[in-house]
Amino acid sequence: MLDPKVAERITRALNFQETDCVPICDFIDNSRLFEYFSHKENHSLEEKVKAYHGLGVDVCWRFNQRLSHRENGIWANLRRFAMRAPRFRVITRDELFAEFDDFAQQQELFQPYTYLAMSTEGCLSVLYRGIGFEEFTRRMYEYPIETERLIDIFAENLYQKADEFARRDLGGIFFIKDDIAYDKGLIFSLDFLQKQWLPRIKQAIRPLKDKNVKVILHSEGDIGPLIDGLISIGIDGIHPVDSTAGMDASIIKKKYGRSLILFGSIELNVLPDEEVIAHTNRYIRNAACGAGCFLGTRFGITNDLDLKRVFSFFNAIKEH
Repeated sequence: MLDPKVAERITRALNFQETDCVPICDFIDNSRLFEYFSHKENHSLEEKVKAYHGLGVDVCWRFNQRLSHRENGIWANLRRFAMRAPRFRVITRDELFAEFDDFAQQQELFQPYTYLAMSTEGCLSVLYRGIGFEEFTRRMYEYPIETERLIDIFAENLYQKADEFARRDLGGIFFIKDDIAYDKGLIFSLDFLQKQWLPRIKQAIRPLKDKNVKVILHSEGDIGPLIDGLISIGIDGIHPVDSTAGMDASIIKKKYGRSLILFGSIELNVLPDEEVIAHTNRYIRNAACGAGCFLGTRFGITNDLDLKRVFSFFNAIKEH
C-alpha cells in the first residue's frame, strides 16, 4: 500500500490541486545510483527501488517485465529478445496474465513510497520500428489495407492491456508509449494521425476512461499540433514536455490549464552542472509544478549522468 502522503500528493496533482511539495515522476537506470543506495554491486529490483525511495520519486513511469527466475543463460537471452520484439499478432491470455501478474508484484515492491505506473506500447511506433520506418511508409502507400490491419493488431493489444489494468484496479496512471513526433514536429501528417491513430487510441483506452484512470501519452518531440486532438479522445496528459523540441511547459500550461496534465522534463544530459539548480527552480516556478504538473528528467536517469548532477537536481526540487 502506498504511503498516505504519497498517495494524496499524486492524486491531488492528477486532479489539478495544490500539493505539499513538487511531485516527481521519473525512471532510474543508473548503476552507480543503485549502488549508492543499496551498497551492492548486483542490483535486484528490490535493491533498485531503494534509489527511488532515497531520491523521493513519487511515480515510476516505466514498467519492464522481468524474466522468470527459472530462465537463465541462452534461454534468458532468447526470452529477453522475444519480449522486446514486436508481436505481429494479438497477445494471448496467458501472455497478458503473466505480464500483469509480474506488474502487480513489482507494484508491491515499489511501495510504500513510489507508485509504479503501467507503461506499454501504442500502435504506431512499435510497428514502424519493427519493420523499419521507410518500409512502413512504403507499405502504407502501396498496401494501405494490409498495413492498417497490422496497426489494428497493436491497437487490440493496447485495448487488452488497458482492459486488464482496469479490471485488476491497479491504480490511476497508465502510460502509452508511442513516438509520433521528433524535434521538428510530427512524424506523420496531422491528417493521418487524426484519421488512423486517434480513433484507434480512443477505442483502446475506453476501459481506462470508464474507471477514471489518467491516460498519459509518452512521445518525444514536438507534439503541439496534436494536443487538441489528444484531449478530444481522452488523453489526460503528455510525457515528456520536450523542451529540446521547442515545447514550453509554461505556455502549454497557460493554454490548456486544467485540460492537460504535464509531466515536465529537465534535460540533465545537456545542462552544465552549475545551471542545474537555477534551471530546475525556474522550471518549477514557470510551469507551476504541483497542480497538474509532475517533474522529472526527460527520458530517465541513465548511466551517462553523474551522481553530482542527479543529486543537485533532486535537492533543488526538495528545497523549492
